[in-house]
Amino acid sequence: MTRARIPALLFFFVGVSALAAPAGCSSSSSVDPDGEDGGTSADGGTLSEDGAVPGQPDGGAPDVACTKDADCPSGVCNIAKGLCEPATCTDGVKNGSETAIDCGGSCSPCADGKGCKVAADCTSSACKDAVCQAPSSTDGVKNGTETDVDCGGAGNPKCADAAKCKVREDCTSAFCKAGVCTQPAPADGEQNGDETDVDCGGSSGNLCADALKCLVDGDCASDVCADLGDGQGKRCQAPTPTDGKKNGTETDVDCGGGNPGCAAGLTCAVDGDCASGGCNYQFKCASHRSCKRHWGGDTCGFGGAGSLGAEQWEDCCATAEVTPTSGPTVGQTVKLGKYQVTAGRIRAFLEDVNYDVRGFVQQARALGRVPAIPGNAQGRLLLEPDWDLYLPTSFDGNQNAGELADCSQGQTTSGTTCMAGTEQAGIYTAVKRHLGGFIFKANAQGSTGCFVGAPGTHAFRFPEGEHDGAAPQLGQDDYDTKSMQCIDYLVGQAFCVWDGGRLELGQEWVAAWGAYNPPWAEETTRTPRAVGTNSYWGCRFPWATDAMQDACAVKWDANATTIEYADYQYSYEYPKLLGSDYIVFISAPGRTRGRGPFGHADLIGNNYGLTSNVTYAASPFDARHGWNASGSWEVHGYAKPASGQSRTSMLLNKYGKLGLRCAYP
Repeated sequence: MTRARIPALLFFFVGVSALAAPAGCSSSSSVDPDGEDGGTSADGGTLSEDGAVPGQPDGGAPDVACTKDADCPSGVCNIAKGLCEPATCTDGVKNGSETAIDCGGSCSPCADGKGCKVAADCTSSACKDAVCQAPSSTDGVKNGTETDVDCGGAGNPKCADAAKCKVREDCTSAFCKAGVCTQPAPADGEQNGDETDVDCGGSSGNLCADALKCLVDGDCASDVCADLGDGQGKRCQAPTPTDGKKNGTETDVDCGGGNPGCAAGLTCAVDGDCASGGCNYQFKCASHRSCKRHWGGDTCGFGGAGSLGAEQWEDCCATAEVTPTSGPTVGQTVKLGKYQVTAGRIRAFLEDVNYDVRGFVQQARALGRVPAIPGNAQGRLLLEPDWDLYLPTSFDGNQNAGELADCSQGQTTSGTTCMAGTEQAGIYTAVKRHLGGFIFKANAQGSTGCFVGAPGTHAFRFPEGEHDGAAPQLGQDDYDTKSMQCIDYLVGQAFCVWDGGRLELGQEWVAAWGAYNPPWAEETTRTPRAVGTNSYWGCRFPWATDAMQDACAVKWDANATTIEYADYQYSYEYPKLLGSDYIVFISAPGRTRGRGPFGHADLIGNNYGLTSNVTYAASPFDARHGWNASGSWEVHGYAKPASGQSRTSMLLNKYGKLGLRCAYP
């Protein structure tokens, strides 16, 4: 309040009466200017410790005469009236119960830095050393911007669960519900906690669907969070096959699951996930669809079972580039299989097409996937429609109307004309006739070596109960690792087309051989040696080596000849021949040491090879195809003619020492 000062003259008239204190009033009364100490009241009463007169508001002193502020317990004298004013919270004086001027006590709390006695005296609720303290997050009091004691609000630590809050940012859980910090529920229908959208993102455990808000890729089911500049901010994006993430239906990054096919080695679930069309037994895309099985699929190479030293096996579909210097594709680089085709790869083909080779070829031709005969001026295909009726349609075949009737080699006169009554309907429709011991008419060999009354004469092991002779002594896994033989051109070429290529050309085999004679001349100048049929397993590779030859009944000069570098003329045997399962003499591709300059195995020995060197004729008995000149495991020598061919035969010819190798674009 404003303290009025009375002019001196007026004071003269009133001062005398003012000097005469009313009864009970002492001019020597002790008055504490700060109102902090007790004393005697103006009317003789005792002041309380806070300076208030009991029974009067805040130490007020009505009817107490005064001439100056110091005369009054409140420290406020209304000089115009000559009376003391009671203490108020707006009188500009520290009086009554106040701990500082007009604050504290029964007045409003004091600001930081003002005097205090207890926490309630301060706006910060923090009184230390009789001074109000500025709010801090360590003072044990809810003050400042805090939403609970020492937490919440701007600049303070976040509050634990059960503490009070105003917004999610006040809480360590990032979830403020009904003014209390708590843990967010994963499906409470709200965006809370560190969720980036309702019930998803952040640490919620739920991924956000396409178009919902996000902060990082990990918030999204698609694993793609991006701002497309459309004003919506960062949003989860729908999967695409170009986003660099494995998402949507993809089986690997940007491929599989209805998207572009995955490259070799990437993850797949079904064959259609792979560019090659083959998802292997480990759910990885195979380099070619024929190598998706284990046995005969990735069991090619040196070492391990059937060889020497540690296993160094690899993909049986591995290729290495060659460029022929002669022939119909001179100067054209192709990827030539490093290994001869295994029986396991042929099995993968036949099972994939359900043994309907004819149906597959017709479909492939319609899609333009059957290559032309290299060098053929008329553009004839490697599998012409003229030959379709000679292709098998099932394992056992059929006698449906329209199928060709014919006879076997042993039921003809002059090798081509069937004897009366010997023709059978649908003779070409059975896979087992194309791969087993049955001999079609006009075969180049009177006895193919594919069936001689003993098992193991054809590497494609028939299902149990379907054998065309004695049951094999070895299991399918052993058979599937071996180089395929006893297969005719039509089925062999269909296989290579299904696998994405074609049969090799003789000139491509020569290119793989390289400039050396033989192709491993950089490793050894020794010549492959014929051990002969009169020597048993003790003197054949891998049971014996060149260094062990002195222990063999049939000896050789290990400095000049070798049994380690080629499966040649009975120089190999695995497993040991215990009975009459002759499959042991055919090597799994790559088991011997010999390698051409580009890494191709078995360029000499093991089996001859079917080729795409084809002379077209409407009848497969008149058409011709060449064999490469590699020689074989039995009794056949090798050569290196410029054409790469050792002989030719009709397209349905098969032989127990004739296999295949594919070439790819």
